[in-house]
Amino acid sequence: TDNEELLVSEYYTGMQHPRLQGDEFHEMVAEFMAAMNHHFPKCLVQFEDFSTNNASTILETYREDTLCFNDDIQGTGCVALAGI
Repeated sequence: TDNEELLVSEYYTGMQHPRLQGDEFHEMVAEFMAAMNHHFPKCLVQFEDFSTNNASTILETYREDTLCFNDDIQGTGCVALAGI
């Protein structure tokens, strides 16, 4: 989280460091995706709650080689289409 109150709270159960940004963030995602493809090549990877600019970039980068789904981008479209 980037929420300063949570970062210093003894009750916060998340990781108590700021979110990764830029190259460091994308390198972590690339490492994770490589591991997933190696160990679980038929696994569906669902991206959830990534910022819009990261969500689009990640989906564009991996969707041709990895079975993946971004709930914030594709889920909204699916729900809207189902309503029609």
